[in-house]
Amino acid sequence: MGHEMIDLIQTAFSPVNAVVTVMLILNVIYWITVILGALDVDFLDVELFDSGLEAGGDVDVDVDTEGELDLDMSQNSALRSIMHFFYVGEVPIMLLLSILILSMWTLCMFGNHYFNPKSSFLLALPIYAISLVSSLVICRIFAMPLKKIYDMFNKDYNAPKKVTGRICIVTTTSVSDKMGQAEVKTKGAPIVLNVISDGEHVFHKGDEAIVVARDEEKGIYRIAPLDLEK
Repeated sequence: MGHEMIDLIQTAFSPVNAVVTVMLILNVIYWITVILGALDVDFLDVELFDSGLEAGGDVDVDVDTEGELDLDMSQNSALRSIMHFFYVGEVPIMLLLSILILSMWTLCMFGNHYFNPKSSFLLALPIYAISLVSSLVICRIFAMPLKKIYDMFNKDYNAPKKVTGRICIVTTTSVSDKMGQAEVKTKGAPIVLNVISDGEHVFHKGDEAIVVARDEEKGIYRIAPLDLEK
């Protein structure tokens, strides 16, 4: 068993597998820090396009160069379709990326072991390409049930029919036009709501706000400062 483990480590860090192995290690470190609480839950959280969807990783591109390149991804229907196909924004992107990396690492390890025993970089390139395409398919397959689970946990099952006009406390790092969460206190367990700011005001963790309306289209609540002059 010890010899097999040494062989696995040597194979993982061989030149043709080192890239995906390092990616896997970084991914594992990320999840360890999340579990230990070193990173906030909404770390790398970002709004995608104008659909109200959120995921990890920033996709807002606005580059000012001599050519003044301004890439508005909300107008790129092809890119939007690709993102939607892989449920980016509907499933946390770090979770999708983790599936992609783990799948790619596994396929590259097996591919290079059986079809590239001499660790040739020329043979490694098509193995990487095939592994990437296959991993994207695998990621899509796993994303379908994950979306249903994620939707289930994001629904306000414990929210009463009427929460507008009630005071809530922001529980995520911030809430602006980018979605976050807030709690409404009750006699029992607090009610957790998905919220956005009803204006330009930026709320921070621990701030009190008032629930002013529900956005039926997005399925979230809008909150405003208690002091309306803010």
